[in-house]
Amino acid sequence: MNRLLACAFLAFALVLPATGAIPAEARQADPDTAIVRLESAVDAFARNVLEEAQAPGLSIGIARGGETLLVRGYGLANLEHQVPVSGDTVFRIGSVTKQFTAAAILLLAEDGRLSLDDTLNQYFPDFPRSDEVTVRQLLQHTSGISNYTSFDGFMDTTAPLDHDEARMVAYIASADPLYDFDPGTGWSYSNSGYMLLDYIAERVAGEPLADFLKTRIFDPLGMDDTRMDDAAEIVPHRAQGYDAAPDTEAGFTNAGYLSLSVAAGAGAIRSTPQDMIVWTQALLNGDVVSSDSLTLMLEPARLNDGSLARDFLVDPHPALANMDYGFGIMTGDRHGHRFIGHGGSIPGFNASLNHYPDQDVTIVLLVNTIGPAARGAPVLAEAVFEALAD
Repeated sequence: MNRLLACAFLAFALVLPATGAIPAEARQADPDTAIVRLESAVDAFARNVLEEAQAPGLSIGIARGGETLLVRGYGLANLEHQVPVSGDTVFRIGSVTKQFTAAAILLLAEDGRLSLDDTLNQYFPDFPRSDEVTVRQLLQHTSGISNYTSFDGFMDTTAPLDHDEARMVAYIASADPLYDFDPGTGWSYSNSGYMLLDYIAERVAGEPLADFLKTRIFDPLGMDDTRMDDAAEIVPHRAQGYDAAPDTEAGFTNAGYLSLSVAAGAGAIRSTPQDMIVWTQALLNGDVVSSDSLTLMLEPARLNDGSLARDFLVDPHPALANMDYGFGIMTGDRHGHRFIGHGGSIPGFNASLNHYPDQDVTIVLLVNTIGPAARGAPVLAEAVFEALAD
């Protein structure tokens, strides 16, 4: 299939029935309701993504006031087999995973099994300067430990290989320099910190993080489509991940292989829009961690001198402008709207999960190509707010 035909098929896929698109009672109401306007706005956004060949497929979920208004898929979950995306399609969510790892740490703290002020040397005594790094700093990206996904050659030579705890910790510790700044004196996004948090949680819990999350979070909330991903597992409705390749016949190529052992608690969870809505509602309602722990998750990170961590950044990237970081959660103001959420990227996938407290609206955007969710989330949010306006 040439690229023109592929794009045409993707556009055609827009008209395929979507699973659970709009609540039946809402669709039977006045055809000029906000819900119907919402459906039209979301369809138009998705159509643009597909017609511009930004991604083969995407899935979107919208909720307001705790009620799911829309969950539907567009385009293709698998190009080779021409499988359409539905509302049940499962995507990898990349760094949105960090919210769950942070919640696991807080649950263990509530159980009295660890402290946020524990130092890294209590778990990894041979890690350089580990007596200076706290669990809290790992959660907030203020530890200074260099981000392993930015190491030279990571994607080509390291990411495809399976890593156990010892091998991964040694890889992180091999950085030169290992610290971007002294612990607690700056802010820098670090997947390394969340890999270490994964291992800390596993040591304290006495079980894999995947099992802890399933037992303490996923199963109690009914998040049946959300798990720490396993490439060997047969997963119904799993989307294939792609890289954009405009010069190829299909316009996309299969994403390069990455061992999920090098993503783990930093970015290896898979999920659906509906499960992400359930998670956000439960977390913010205090149904996952205690109210005190939730406050900690949402509080802006501060440095050792008490200053806001965001003030450390000079001329920050637009994605970090007007943003604070708590525990696995970003908060701030984007395009005039307060938000609570996180984005995620992992080879072949891109995710955006944001709750807008002033509108009481949650928006989930999952895509099976890196890029479109990060770029499109603000555009989708504006379209949603306009459609739902009174």
